[in-house]
Amino acid sequence: MTVTSLRRLILIFLLLALGVALSIASPAFLTLGNIMTLLQEASLIGIIAVGFTFVMITGGIDISVGAIVGFAAMICVNFLVYSSLPVWLFVPVVIAIGGLIGLVNGFFITRFRLPEFIVTLATRGVLTGLALVIAVKSGGFVENVFIQDPAYLWFGSKIGPVHVVTIAFILIAIIGQVLLKQTRFGTNVYATGANRTAAKLSGVNTDRIQFGVYAMTGICSAIAAVFLSARMMTGMPEMGAGSELMVIAAVVIGGTSFTGGVGDIPGTVLGVLFLALIQNGILKLGLSPYVQPIVIGGIITLTVIVDVWYKSLAERMISRAARQRRAQIAGQTQA
Repeated sequence: MTVTSLRRLILIFLLLALGVALSIASPAFLTLGNIMTLLQEASLIGIIAVGFTFVMITGGIDISVGAIVGFAAMICVNFLVYSSLPVWLFVPVVIAIGGLIGLVNGFFITRFRLPEFIVTLATRGVLTGLALVIAVKSGGFVENVFIQDPAYLWFGSKIGPVHVVTIAFILIAIIGQVLLKQTRFGTNVYATGANRTAAKLSGVNTDRIQFGVYAMTGICSAIAAVFLSARMMTGMPEMGAGSELMVIAAVVIGGTSFTGGVGDIPGTVLGVLFLALIQNGILKLGLSPYVQPIVIGGIITLTVIVDVWYKSLAERMISRAARQRRAQIAGQTQA
């Protein structure tokens, strides 16, 4: 059994154990309404996390995702308030703008060789300011616009008992996994994260791969913005603020390494569900919501410690095996 498979089994066990514990502690946990709400919350973060997984597999990071959500939500509100364009026309435009923001991130990262953290931090600041600039205002103050367009509110509705956003998350996750495992693009994503220099020498256009993964993250963030604003029936500049922590936690818990080259979408989905269970459990048990970032931060720290420890252990084992092999060859030569 590989380490990835073992880690996934442990995560599934923790999911089941946490689910059983919450069921015992709160009878309301296993109700259909609560399960659907849990999946809805998981899906909003999960859609962003799918794109973010691609970025982390290449060894990068994007902390502008929350700002993209807020900016995209405000663009949607502006279209709804100031234009008569139909929803089916302006929503793809908003999603394309999200992709364009990702391309801008990719451009500065690849063209000027700037650290991903610095570039996306700057983008985060710019988008946060722009979201405030384009926000609908009344008397100089940001107005909380109440969205009433039925076509737009469909994104926050249900099909039967299942929320539309949950269905979208499942489809996006499937598409993401197919891209990673069944296409040359996915193979090159892994190669870029595992060893960028070797990937370049093998003919992989690593700059183009980075452009692609950051564009995907921007697209996924904009899609999440549409679903989130439709669910909340409003859009505010701060919408999406702080979601970076949840997204990073979900992807890391799901097995994607900060150093790149390792990870997949099923792991991210499990990580998203695990965090959603924790969030839901905190609410159902009546604990303070301030506990949530403490718990999530602790989980991220623990996961990174385990990853670093395992990588160090693997390197020592490889080094030991190489020394034993050299000693064996030397012994055979002397004989």
